[in-house]
Amino acid sequence: MDEPIEPFSPPRFNADVPALARAAREWLGHAHDSCAFEDWKQKFEEKGIFVFITSKFKGWSKVDLSMFRGFSICKNTLPIIVINDSDAKAAQSFTLWHELGHLLRKESAVDSDDSFHSKQEAEVWCNRFAGEALMPEDSFAQAAEDIEMADRIEEVLVAIDKAAKDFKVSSYACALRMLHLRRIRQEQYKKIKSYLEERHKLRTQQRKEQKTPLQRNIAKEKLRQYGGIYSRCIMQAYHDQEIGLHRLCQLFGIKKSADAKKLEGLI
Repeated sequence: MDEPIEPFSPPRFNADVPALARAAREWLGHAHDSCAFEDWKQKFEEKGIFVFITSKFKGWSKVDLSMFRGFSICKNTLPIIVINDSDAKAAQSFTLWHELGHLLRKESAVDSDDSFHSKQEAEVWCNRFAGEALMPEDSFAQAAEDIEMADRIEEVLVAIDKAAKDFKVSSYACALRMLHLRRIRQEQYKKIKSYLEERHKLRTQQRKEQKTPLQRNIAKEKLRQYGGIYSRCIMQAYHDQEIGLHRLCQLFGIKKSADAKKLEGLI
C-alpha cells in the first residue's frame, strides 16, 4: 500500500504487572472501559498487531481447540496473534491479552488449555497480566466482595457469572482472577472450575442436540477471520488492479464473487 509501517512499540516490559496492565490499556486508548473482544481486537490492530481468527466452520482454517487456544509470533513490525474461534466467545478476550503478554515479553508462544494452567513462569505471568488488564483490581473489588459473600456454590456461580458479564470476560477468567488476588483458596478455585467445566459440557451437548441451522454471513466471517490490516491491503491491491477478482477470492478463501463484493462494502 506504499505506506510506512511503524515498528511495534508497546509499553516497555517490567515486572510490575498492575502498572504494565494500566500502561497497556492507556496505550490502546481504553484506560478505564471494559470492552468486548471485537473492540479489543480493533484496538490491537490499530497498534499494528495482526489479529487472525480461525474458523469455527469445517474447512482448512478450523482447528480443534485441543491444538491451541491462541498463539503469538513476536516480530519487531506487525507481530501476529491468532485466536481459535472454536473457543467460547467470552474466553477470547483473555486469550488475546495473554498473547499480548507474550509479545511484551518479546517471545513467541503457542498456548493450549494446558498453558493456562501451567506453572511455568511465563504462562503464570501472562495469565496475571491478562487478568489485571481485563479486571483491574480496584475496579474488580466490589465484584470480588460479592463473590466472597456468597455461601453456597450456586450463589458463588451466580456472582461469578454477573462479574464476568460486567467485565465482558468468561466466568472461568473471573474465577482465575479471584485466585490470583487471593480472594479464594486453591481448593475453592478447583471446585468452582469443576462446576464451570461441567456446565460448559452440558450446554455444548444441548446445543448439539438442538441442531439449529446457523445463519452465515460469509463477508462478515472473512473480515473477522482475516482482520482489518490484511483485508484492507488485499482490497487495495484489487482496486489498484494488481490482482483480479478471482485472486482476491482465493486470498480470502471465498467461493462466490458476490460474497467478495459484500466484503468490499464492509471495508
